[in-house]
Amino acid sequence: MYLGKGTMMDKKNVFEQTYRLLKDLSVVDTKAEFCKTWLGRNEGYFRGLRYKNKQPSTQTFAVLSNKLRHYSNLLQQTNNTHSKKIAAQFASLSNQCDKYINRKAKDTWLRLMDTSND
Repeated sequence: MYLGKGTMMDKKNVFEQTYRLLKDLSVVDTKAEFCKTWLGRNEGYFRGLRYKNKQPSTQTFAVLSNKLRHYSNLLQQTNNTHSKKIAAQFASLSNQCDKYINRKAKDTWLRLMDTSND
């Protein structure tokens, strides 16, 4: 079950893409570290979601989006071309998170409108 458009894989894909980028940049070493330092979740967050057949929370998307946007803005202010490229990647990932958050919010208020019209 999911809210909004897109598959569960699409939603988790932004986390995987972010993890891979951060690992390639040597910012994190493990998924456990990624969960703790970039998502504000415990190290077994994704295992727990799989076990319970749940989606990542909107709050988790928001925390990741905000942190990516923060570092994107900092990197964008440098004169280094490589840093600006990373800033663009962070901004793109943040935008993906924001799109998911907005879809979930819209689905919520549309569902509420539908039930109030019954």
